[in-house]
Amino acid sequence: MTPQSPHSDQSAAADQTGQPDLGVTNSVATGDVDEVTGPRLLLETRPEVIYAAIYDELPFPNLGPRQDFVFDLGVTALEDSFHLVGLVVRGFAGHQMLFEQRWPERILREKSGLPDLEIPAGTGIALRAMHFQLHGYEAVTMLELTAVAKRAGATENGQAQLHVAVEHPQQRTDIHFPLEGAWWAIQAGDWSDLHKLEVISQPFAIDFVKLGPDSETFHGSGSNLEDHYSWDQPVYAAAGGKVAYAVYDMPDAQPGTVIDPLVYRGDPRRLLGNAIAISHGNGEFSFYAHLQQAGLRVRYGDLVRRGTEIARVGNSGHSPGPHLHLHLMNGPNLQLDQGLPLKISHFWAAGQFFQQPTTIPTRMIVKGLAREQGSNPDSNPDREA
Repeated sequence: MTPQSPHSDQSAAADQTGQPDLGVTNSVATGDVDEVTGPRLLLETRPEVIYAAIYDELPFPNLGPRQDFVFDLGVTALEDSFHLVGLVVRGFAGHQMLFEQRWPERILREKSGLPDLEIPAGTGIALRAMHFQLHGYEAVTMLELTAVAKRAGATENGQAQLHVAVEHPQQRTDIHFPLEGAWWAIQAGDWSDLHKLEVISQPFAIDFVKLGPDSETFHGSGSNLEDHYSWDQPVYAAAGGKVAYAVYDMPDAQPGTVIDPLVYRGDPRRLLGNAIAISHGNGEFSFYAHLQQAGLRVRYGDLVRRGTEIARVGNSGHSPGPHLHLHLMNGPNLQLDQGLPLKISHFWAAGQFFQQPTTIPTRMIVKGLAREQGSNPDSNPDREA
């Protein structure tokens, strides 16, 4: 369903900025063309419906709930050439506007990396990884994106507008921390997370590296895989389910080296290296990546219980060093199925045991439970690894 605009019609929106309409009407994912004026400028987002996370349960005192979301924006000149001069982003909760940001041409050039924002007819530009963070007291349910542009030969600026639905998925699977011992979340859900460059499947992913007894991530020079405390550590199923995806043929690279591009076979999904996706039977899939080539313990179609060892931490794919990549999504297919906000349970942090699903923020140190052969993975909450 197309969300209703907070304004009565398109002309009302145009009146707010004082710019003439460029012939794009309201839509959810792409700017549908106006049948009267004809197609001129097209706006579209990737993904079509944006998923947002609300961070209201954190392992430490904070300034209040936050929410964030990320998307790519494409601007295409369908018939005439245009010069993009600005972008206005408004976020709404129903009819209540929660924020407004105005991005002038200077910022758009910096964001796109383009020397100019000329859009010849039949071409377009992409504004990648547009990331927004704000308070989480009210959930954003719709974005209004207004591109301000000047048609070639025109004397005045015009505008095209797009409305995009924002949803806040509620996690249904209890994802237990899948590792033993002390691990550092080097990337998680905040503004510094490079996973947000891939806006479809990975915007809420977490990378974990193991800390050794010296509180370092490796010993010696770090140039060998065996120098890293993460290397060859067991990875356990965070929840029960069925293996829906498994890749096991990618080599583990030495830390800091670049893998031969031929290994990826032109498939960007292989950038995450050896990987496993487990379906939890409720539309949610946990995804484990950069696994050791010889370390997978399961294969496609296997049924696994929570706590089962499924792999060993490796350094396959596009990875600077051994670590575990973990995310949750609504299908097993990278860059097709969407990433979901992720909360994790059954871990220690700052001397406290978290039995309920909780957000793990970037740079937090967490400790997984010790696993004893034949023990119940849900037991022993008082025993840190």
